[in-house]
Amino acid sequence: MTVNPSRRSVIGRRAILLGAGAAGVALVLGRPNETAAALRQTTPTQPAGPFYARLKPLSIDNDLAQLDPSRPLAEGRLLYLSGRVLDTSGRPLAGTRVEIWQANTHGRYNHPRHAHSMAKPDPHFQGFGHDQVGSDGVYGFRTIKPGAYGEGDWRRPPHIHFLVVPPGGGGLTTQMYFAGEVLNRNDFLLGSLGRKGRVLERPISAAGPGKEPDAGAVSFDIVLGRDGSLRPVD
Repeated sequence: MTVNPSRRSVIGRRAILLGAGAAGVALVLGRPNETAAALRQTTPTQPAGPFYARLKPLSIDNDLAQLDPSRPLAEGRLLYLSGRVLDTSGRPLAGTRVEIWQANTHGRYNHPRHAHSMAKPDPHFQGFGHDQVGSDGVYGFRTIKPGAYGEGDWRRPPHIHFLVVPPGGGGLTTQMYFAGEVLNRNDFLLGSLGRKGRVLERPISAAGPGKEPDAGAVSFDIVLGRDGSLRPVD
């Protein structure tokens, strides 16, 4: 399947960002004392996990929720995810590539290593996407809220994986979690960060006017080193 390259003009990159991007910008530009303290701490790293898409799907863009305008939306609650990529001084890191990958609403990854899962697949969910930030450092995606995944008594909380690659090279992998999830309390990866893990837990708000009914919005700013330099990808 091929995707019309002009599709971004239909959904609109800026339209995607406006769902939650305004909240992310306000977080950075407002409350200067609080913001300055937060920017001194870089975003904690988390492992990429076993489900990174080594072979990219045919449809790769910043809309994971719909493979093609002629296809149905993915199952689950639509989620507008956006934020900014900054260094510790608050400078936007233009040209940074942001990739995300995640489970579908049933907790299944679109990946060969997860083909054994009892969770239901969703043929309409892309599962992987990317965006490139502009001079303002803003990125944005339309996706769905992922489900918890695991088998039997072992389950991981809903989360979204990130790979952040600035123009200078290197890469940061991390995971974003959702505030208020019961499974967050005992997750071994999130718990290993202690108080630092709080920056990875983000609340969902209403997406607002012009978006689909019941769609949510999440803002997640990513802070790299002062010069944007990174250690190698985990």
